[in-house]
Amino acid sequence: MHALLRSALAVVIALPPLGMASSGRPSPAAPAAVSFSPHTVDGNLAGAAFAVASDVRGDARQEIVATGFGHFTTVPGGPPVPPAAGRLALYQQRGPGLGSWSKRLVFDTDARIPFPNEPNVADVDGDGDRDIVVPGGFFACTSRCGSLTWWEQRAGGTWRRHDIVPPGSSPLFYHRALLVDFDGDGRRDLVTVGESLQPVSRIEGLPPASAWAQVFRGTDGPERFSREPIDLAPGGGALPVVADVDSDGDLDLASAQYFEPGAAFVWLERTDGVSREHPMGRFTTHVIDSTQGKAIQLRPVHDLHGDGRTTWVGSNHTNTAFPPGSTDPASQVVSFGVPADPRSRWTPTPLSSGITARGRAGQGAPGVFGSGDLDGDRDIDLLVSGDGDDRLFWLEQKAGRAFETHVLATGAGQAGGAVVTDLDRRRPLRNEAVFTVFESDSVTVWTRD
Repeated sequence: MHALLRSALAVVIALPPLGMASSGRPSPAAPAAVSFSPHTVDGNLAGAAFAVASDVRGDARQEIVATGFGHFTTVPGGPPVPPAAGRLALYQQRGPGLGSWSKRLVFDTDARIPFPNEPNVADVDGDGDRDIVVPGGFFACTSRCGSLTWWEQRAGGTWRRHDIVPPGSSPLFYHRALLVDFDGDGRRDLVTVGESLQPVSRIEGLPPASAWAQVFRGTDGPERFSREPIDLAPGGGALPVVADVDSDGDLDLASAQYFEPGAAFVWLERTDGVSREHPMGRFTTHVIDSTQGKAIQLRPVHDLHGDGRTTWVGSNHTNTAFPPGSTDPASQVVSFGVPADPRSRWTPTPLSSGITARGRAGQGAPGVFGSGDLDGDRDIDLLVSGDGDDRLFWLEQKAGRAFETHVLATGAGQAGGAVVTDLDRRRPLRNEAVFTVFESDSVTVWTRD
């Protein structure tokens, strides 16, 4: 989604609607043996951005939870003005199929939350229903706009707002917040990475950085979290994950890295346990890879190759077409196996082919990705947003741990979501693909024909 905002600031562009027609570029691979059809969930979510799927209402059917940034405003002779606030929408299936959806807003622009990012659906307050955590903000704001809020589900379909980081109160912005008991005290904490376009100082004795791993400690009070974060270490990026990276029995953190220079992918090793001086433990940042340029996402995929092992998959975020003479690495999705010494550099294996950002300012590719069986052959495929490449892709797993890149759709620039899930729970099981598209204000579900 980084290309989304950089391009909006660089130039206002109008693109054709999402469709199956050729984009004028050769397909990365021959047509797939299976085909997919789109179903529009919403064609009017202004600046559609992030999406997740979860059973919010407790009826055993998943809803789509999506954020919309709103539209940039053009100013004659000046750069576009970013939207003042976004919204969070909840889409519920109507009827037996996926062709009819109802839309309800959890919050609208009057909540004054600029750039609401990836929602996290979970029972925050332990009352048996699902609430929603919403990180927010981005560098495109004209002033501080980072935020962390959670929205308590109440009776009658209403939502109560709780501010952890009120909008504009921090120099950092947040894209993802994970609920996990990070310090082992029995309460779930919020683990996140705060980012800034300009480096900021957070830990005494360490230089300023553009990304800081942070934990907002869980409490027993009605707000559920401390408003003051505990800083772990510099490094990381928008979409962190919590995992035992080095298999030593404790929780570490791993992430792609975009604003902080020096690496594409990093992990933060927990080197000491919880203490009074270090209430979340002590952490050391290790470089996973520095050959892929800037990057947008890294996550573990269990049993990717059917061997019972966990493989790490990452997407970088580069542009080899602009500016002229660009030295960016190829735009691609790669995989990593964890080496015997996880503190050493990991070796990337390219999985995708033919992904190329558009040749103008503010574009980077690929974007976010998801994983799951898309073609029904019982192995794990990958679903990828082109982001600055205005195509949607799926990577079909073939024999020998190889992947073949297929174009799912064109005219879908700056897409988010990339969710692989079984929305309708029909038998036999068939996963669907969910994308948001910023440039067409749309939320779309793709089903296998």
